[in-house]
Amino acid sequence: MPPSLWSRRRIITTLTAMTAVAAVPGSLVLSGAPAYAAEGDTELPGGVPDTARGQVLWAYLTGGRAVRAAASAALVGSDAQVSAFLSGELAPAKAEDNRVAVFQGLAWAGRSVQAAASRALSGGDDAIAAYLKDGYLAPLKTDLRAEVFRVMESGGAGLRRRANTALDADTQEALENFLLDTRFDGQEEDEQVEVFKILGTASPQVKEYAERALQDGSAKAIQWFLNTGQHIARARDEEAATIDQLVSIVEREGKQARLKTDKAVAAAEQAKEAALKAKDAALTAAAEAKAAQNDVRKSAAAANKASEAARGAARAAQTAISASRAAQSASTRAA
Repeated sequence: MPPSLWSRRRIITTLTAMTAVAAVPGSLVLSGAPAYAAEGDTELPGGVPDTARGQVLWAYLTGGRAVRAAASAALVGSDAQVSAFLSGELAPAKAEDNRVAVFQGLAWAGRSVQAAASRALSGGDDAIAAYLKDGYLAPLKTDLRAEVFRVMESGGAGLRRRANTALDADTQEALENFLLDTRFDGQEEDEQVEVFKILGTASPQVKEYAERALQDGSAKAIQWFLNTGQHIARARDEEAATIDQLVSIVEREGKQARLKTDKAVAAAEQAKEAALKAKDAALTAAAEAKAAQNDVRKSAAAANKASEAARGAARAAQTAISASRAAQSASTRAA
C-alpha cells in the first residue's frame, strides 16, 4: 500500500482525535506510521488477504470518500472491474482524497504548515503526496515551537521552566507533550505561588479564603480562589471595615452628646444662679429706690442695677436654652 494513502488517513484520524481532546490551537499534531503488507506477506493488516480483491477492500477500509466510492463499486463487480480499479481508478481517487486531507489539515495548521500545504497544493499530486508522507514534519515542528513560545510569554516560573525543557529537547514529541500536558502542571504550580503571594499581605477574609484553597490543594480550588474567591473575600473585608467605621462614628457621637449634655446642665445651673442674683439685685434695687425716693440720682442708679441684673439673667437663660438644643441634637445623631 503506498505510504501517501496511509498518511492521508493518519491526518484524518489525528484531526478527529484532536477535536475530541481539544488539541492545541494553531498547530496540527500528527502521529502514527504507514501500515501496509511487507514483502512476502500474504495478508494485509487486519487479516485482509493480499489479493487483488483484498487490496481493493484494504483501499476501501483506509481510503477517503473518493477511494471508498470507487472501491465499493469494484468490490461488487467483476474481476475486470477490480483490475480496472487497481490499475486506473485508485490513483486519481487517492489524489482527490489527498487534496481533501491537506485542506482539512489547514483548519488546525499554524503559519509554517499553512505555507507548506499551500506550496504542496500548488505543486500537484506528487507534491501533495510528498507533503502528506513527511513534508509536513519540519513546518509542524516550527509551528509547535512558536506555540510553545506564545504560551511561555504569559506564564510564570513553573510554566516557563517546563517550556524551556521542551524547547531544549527540540523534538516534536517533547513540544507536543508540553502543549498538551506539562504546561498545565506548570500553570497549577504558578497559580499556587500566586495564592501564597496574596496570602502574604492578605486581609482577614482573604487570608481565610486563601488558606482554604491551599488546604484543598486541587487545581479547581486554587483557580476558584484566584478568579472569584479572593474578590468575594475582599468585599467581605470591606463590609466589616464599614461596620467598624460606623461603630466608631456612633461612639464618637455618643461622647459628643454626653459632653454637650454636661455643658447644657452647667449652663442651666449658671442660668439658675444668674436668675437668683438678678432677683436679689432687683430686691436690693427696689429697697434702694424706696430709701432714695427724694434722691433721683440714687433712684436711677438702683434701677439700672436691677435692669442689668435682669439682662444677665436673660443671657444666662438663653445660653442654657442653646446648650440644651445642642445636647438634644447630639443625642439624636448618637441614637
